Amino acid sequence: MSKMLSPPLQMSSVSPIQVTPVSASDNAHAPAAGTLNAATPATDTDTDAGASWRRTLKSLDKHFGPLRIGEVMTSRVELQAMGATINGQPISPANAGLQRADQAFLDGLNFDADKVQARLKSVNIADSGEAAMLFYEIACKRSVDAAPLFVADTVIDPGSAMDRLNQLGKAAQKLDIHRVDALANAPGWISKNKSYLMSGAGVGMQAFGIYSGYRAMIDAIKAGEKLEALFQGGSIAAEFGSLIIERGLAKGGEYMLRNGGNTLKYFPRTSVGKYMSRGAGMFASAITLPFDITDAVKSFNAAAASQGKVAQDHYVSGGLSVAGASISLVLGVAALAGFGSVAGPVGLVAAGLLIAASIIYQAARVVDDIDDYIELTFEERMRSGWFAFTGKELDKEVMDRFKLSKGFDDYQKQLDVSAKDMLQGAYKHSIEHVINGAFQVELKPVKLWRYRWDESAGEQPFKLDSQAAIVEGDDVIDAGNGLPAGLKGKISGSAGDDKGVFWRLGSGNDRVIGVGNKPNLFTYRDDHKALTGGDKNDAFYQDVSEKELNRTGKPAHLSVLDGGAGSDTLAFEGSRPISDTRNIGHDINLHSGKLALRGLDSAVDTVDVAQLTSIENVSTLRRGTSRVTGNAEANRITANGYDRISTGAGDDTIAIYGLDCRVEGGSGADRYYIASSNARTTLVEDGEQSSLIEFGWPADIIQRWQIIGTSLVVSSLRGKDGDDPEHELTVENVYQWIDGKRQLKNDQFTFRTQDGFELLAQLPRQLDDASTHTIEPAVTVIGQPAPAVHIVNGGTVEIAEEGMKRHYVSRTARPVAFVARRNTAETSRSVFLAYNDADIVDALLTYEVEVRKGVSGNTHLYYRDINLSVLLPSKVLTFKSVVQPLSAATGYSGRNSLKVTTPQLMQDVVLIMQDQVSYRLQVPQMDYEDDAKNPGTRVRSTRSFLKRRNGSYRFVRPLASVKPALTAQPSRITIEAGSHTGIYVLEGQSSTYDVHLASNSIVRLSTPGATAKTADASIWNLYTRTLKERVVREDIQLEGNRLHIASVTIELPEVDDDAPVESISVVTSAGNVYEVSLLFEVLQLYVIDARGYASVEALVADIDLHLQRNELAAKVHVTNIGFAPGKSGTVFYNSVRKYWGIDSDPVARLKPQDLQISPAAKA
Repeated sequence: MSKMLSPPLQMSSVSPIQVTPVSASDNAHAPAAGTLNAATPATDTDTDAGASWRRTLKSLDKHFGPLRIGEVMTSRVELQAMGATINGQPISPANAGLQRADQAFLDGLNFDADKVQARLKSVNIADSGEAAMLFYEIACKRSVDAAPLFVADTVIDPGSAMDRLNQLGKAAQKLDIHRVDALANAPGWISKNKSYLMSGAGVGMQAFGIYSGYRAMIDAIKAGEKLEALFQGGSIAAEFGSLIIERGLAKGGEYMLRNGGNTLKYFPRTSVGKYMSRGAGMFASAITLPFDITDAVKSFNAAAASQGKVAQDHYVSGGLSVAGASISLVLGVAALAGFGSVAGPVGLVAAGLLIAASIIYQAARVVDDIDDYIELTFEERMRSGWFAFTGKELDKEVMDRFKLSKGFDDYQKQLDVSAKDMLQGAYKHSIEHVINGAFQVELKPVKLWRYRWDESAGEQPFKLDSQAAIVEGDDVIDAGNGLPAGLKGKISGSAGDDKGVFWRLGSGNDRVIGVGNKPNLFTYRDDHKALTGGDKNDAFYQDVSEKELNRTGKPAHLSVLDGGAGSDTLAFEGSRPISDTRNIGHDINLHSGKLALRGLDSAVDTVDVAQLTSIENVSTLRRGTSRVTGNAEANRITANGYDRISTGAGDDTIAIYGLDCRVEGGSGADRYYIASSNARTTLVEDGEQSSLIEFGWPADIIQRWQIIGTSLVVSSLRGKDGDDPEHELTVENVYQWIDGKRQLKNDQFTFRTQDGFELLAQLPRQLDDASTHTIEPAVTVIGQPAPAVHIVNGGTVEIAEEGMKRHYVSRTARPVAFVARRNTAETSRSVFLAYNDADIVDALLTYEVEVRKGVSGNTHLYYRDINLSVLLPSKVLTFKSVVQPLSAATGYSGRNSLKVTTPQLMQDVVLIMQDQVSYRLQVPQMDYEDDAKNPGTRVRSTRSFLKRRNGSYRFVRPLASVKPALTAQPSRITIEAGSHTGIYVLEGQSSTYDVHLASNSIVRLSTPGATAKTADASIWNLYTRTLKERVVREDIQLEGNRLHIASVTIELPEVDDDAPVESISVVTSAGNVYEVSLLFEVLQLYVIDARGYASVEALVADIDLHLQRNELAAKVHVTNIGFAPGKSGTVFYNSVRKYWGIDSDPVARLKPQDLQISPAAKA
């Protein structure tokens, strides 16, 4: 079946709704539902299996009228003429005796291919659109996995007309049209009407194309034409086996509309066409029924021109390979913190005393440790052992040699271990070899500061010593034809053809030619470099030091970086220090190959440091101020600082991470990614080709779209609660001034958010004034829906670490409380209130405070039971123990003699109102002095615990989620208890349904056939005994088309004057049944369960009360009540004539004193 009207379901292993067919309803007294005026009322003779109208298909057609399939009416006799079968059996009164085709009928329906062709050729059909509409409607209504519609005794010839019709049928069954409420939870700045139009255009064209295919095939069958002729007729714009693609439809779609005038005659009458006309598809809002061909072409052209994204998919896949790229090389200086711990003990003769032996052993270990790194003479061994034993310093010459040797060994091990970690970890699948650069170890003087020193004795506050320091050497390696044999510093991982070589060069004057047939990744720091890449995509990562940023002059020899073939990257790692440096960033010109340092003074010439060749991609220094000039290649630029980027020709990708950046995109179809770390971005585009701008934040963070001057400005929230200055994206030169008016110059932009929404700015062609204009963009691709919300119509919600964290509080009269326990871990949750900000009547703070005297005479205030309440119209929302006091009175109150158990916020809760105003709960302002004077229970009116958040926040409401398939057979529908996150949609089929409700749920009832005025309405009996709360009359309230039953909300269809009306009954916890009259908007008690009353007198009194309120039906059935012995039947009360009777004896009259309430059955 086409998923046209099916909402995206909440995926679950078990459906929250169970449907069980029953022979009859538990409510035998339910009022009849509305019927069609033309329908024949049922009579007792109709139940006779031998009724004449059941004997033939023709008599069924005469009795019931034509069979309805979607928007098509067809006779059963016509289906028989085309060889229709139901589940393999020929169509007959036994399987076609229904007014409206249900799902089982449609899925089991097949046609004999030969008979269909013969029928189409032999019958004079004035317009093939009628037949096309029939088959199209059937296909759209069938399940996705239903078998082919047309069958034959032998295999249908591939490529034949009937085979093509089956292929079209499969496509129609898979057709997925956006539901009407797909954008119900979209941000307020989105134009929903235009978004439905734009986002539904692709699928709308699919639907129209499939329908066109049906019509073309039927035309061919009737005329006996060859299939090739169809393609010249212009009806089908894509191959039969596939749906029309959603993009690139400008020419094909316009051609289809221009040459499909006859097709448009019937397509709007299909269920898909009608659905789209209501706002979800291609023709929504822009094309009204009946369709006008000229207007349709104009609308399609406008949509195509607005999209303007034919080339978009070719560069989106480029990816942000430079964005976020970071390789940090940690090179530590060897730390010699005393004596080693690696070498084993030497053989020593045990000493007599344990302490002496221990000291001797430690001294021997010192000597043994040193001997592991340097070779000691006999004299040096003896002196070192003695000095270690006596606690004196070892000879300086011995220690210097030891430090140098151990430092070299330790650093070599550090490099080897880190290289192996890389090859076995993050770079396992991308790096084959790691090459460590040459290095040596030198001793550098250091000052060891003393904790105490004696100045009078001439002692200095420090002692001069030396420590080992790593000095990176010069590397000269030619690996153009492969890594040289025996190359020092090489650590290898697993081999791979696509794996690269990682060169860790550090400082030093290095000349390295990378491996020609592998990607090369060079990391380096200072000094002269001459590095050459290979034929693959190479990368040069410079770790920018503070020394380099303070360079004052041009080096003696410029470094040379040659990327060779491939798409090569130059990246500057690290960040500019917080302290000032002489140079603030780089000037990188990929066109000229110039790389220089930029100074603070723009008037001072830059300092050239390197020459670049064949470099296409750049990643700038974090927190630096760099300037990048691209070349004619497809550059990938990552801006990490306060950068100015100017790309040249080519389809460039620019990732913007820095705080403030300006980018001139130049020609080409460019792609921009703006990260959430950015605060201000300015873009300049020539408008010759389309560009994509991606936001690194979701759509609901965006606040405004404005035209300011000649620029488009998009403002978004930054920081928690929007506390930081807003992010501003400015696209310059979108308009130009011509004759005192702003004329549109560039609208070649598409925007994409982090959550997958694609947006198109609907820019006016001309603006006559200079004021700021707010625009509403349209959604062209619907992104990720907002996470589902837990429905709370009333009752208590426990704040727990597990479970739902997003709640929807509906507009009902039932109070809601969120309660946290004392030791509950902090959680973050959002509460969506179906009220506007102006609806908040008051905010109350309630708590208990106790005054105690401390031992020092101080006054201590002890708080408990702190509750925050928001008063709304007919509703109170309370948060209990979200704020909790400390256990000890140690908090400061403003004066030292008054200590308090300071209240603290224990849970993170935000409230989002229906008008997108939002608050965050915080600790309220406490009046400690007043509490000390007036202890006990305190109630204060204060909004101090509601912190207004800056900006607007998306309001999320529940959407239709689960829609079980209901049949025309009476059924019991059970909604399982638990958390409910969507609206349950129950669509009746003119039958009786007993619905057992669950607390805090929303249920939508309707009978589509009755709404369409093609079938009778349904009977709905709503049972409440499965609710957590007890339901009495006062809990049943009808407000417009919403029926509130305790914590359950029932959404009812609008009442049309000449449409059949649903029969709604509500059964209370006590068993009393009320009819909900939708026509008169009143409740009528028509069934009483006597067991709910203490006495007959109480029952009679309740009847009188209902009578006074005009809530008593003319005839009230009373169950579970006894009367005169020897008689059977159900007692009733006639409220019009005021008498008691029994339905088995119309003339019998009963007295209230003769009635007895039957005892409740034992469980």
